[in-house]
Amino acid sequence: MRLRQLTYFVTVADHGSIRKAADALFIAQPSLSAQLAALEREVGGPLLNRQARGVTLTPAGRVFLREARVTLAAAERAKRFATLALGGEQGDLRFATVLSIAAGLVPDALLAWRSRRPGVRAFLQEYRSSRELERYTAQGLHDFAVGPKPSTAFEVTEFIGSEEFVVVLPQGDELLSSASVDIARLGDRPWVLFSRDHGLSSIHDDIFATVGIAPESAVFTSQTDVAVRLATVGLGPTIVPDNVVPPPLRRFARSLATPLTRDLYVYGTAPVPNLAKAFLDELRNVCAAPKR
Repeated sequence: MRLRQLTYFVTVADHGSIRKAADALFIAQPSLSAQLAALEREVGGPLLNRQARGVTLTPAGRVFLREARVTLAAAERAKRFATLALGGEQGDLRFATVLSIAAGLVPDALLAWRSRRPGVRAFLQEYRSSRELERYTAQGLHDFAVGPKPSTAFEVTEFIGSEEFVVVLPQGDELLSSASVDIARLGDRPWVLFSRDHGLSSIHDDIFATVGIAPESAVFTSQTDVAVRLATVGLGPTIVPDNVVPPPLRRFARSLATPLTRDLYVYGTAPVPNLAKAFLDELRNVCAAPKR
């Protein structure tokens, strides 16, 4: 059974005449009659009462007409949605990233992207480290990933922007009078640090090793937004990407005296779906926007 046959049947039922339906469909009447007969053979009985003045529906024909309309509408809807998805306007967005990017860059980008696509659903998976992100993306669990440059080769690896790291200081700290802060000056303070399985923990380690300090920990957390809040209330400084610091607390963030940025990439095991390309454009805009 073909959709074309369903279209023929519905047209005949709507016109009450095979001749009028053939004219509307721009096909020869014998061809239309042959398609209707084939359809009736497939369903196992007559759907139409053929009379001199036209056609009427049999009881089975009335049931079949109702279901045929539903099927044709569903097929048209499927076609329309597929066309929208190919154009990046419909479907599901499935991607993954690390916790800090999910908290910092993704919300604004996702909001801007979805405001123009209210029918689209997004499925976001967050991982604690870039190693986890790479491993599960390599297994094909996500359409694409957004994170630091992967250490292994993927079919697609594309640069999308950079994020700057800042130090967040307690309210009233004397160093807030400076535009940038030398981390070595904070070596004798207790710090707000990240749990060892968090991706930012290794970045802290690298920064501290570079400036030659081994700071004491005041508290460990696995959430970037919590780290920022703990720092501003006075538990100790912390270092985070600038995009995770919410606007009301940005007055407590300062650039590092030796600037540190992290390049971000989109990567995956297959080409990025059209649906995702507009989202990645929004993500690039968020990366490029000034934060302070």
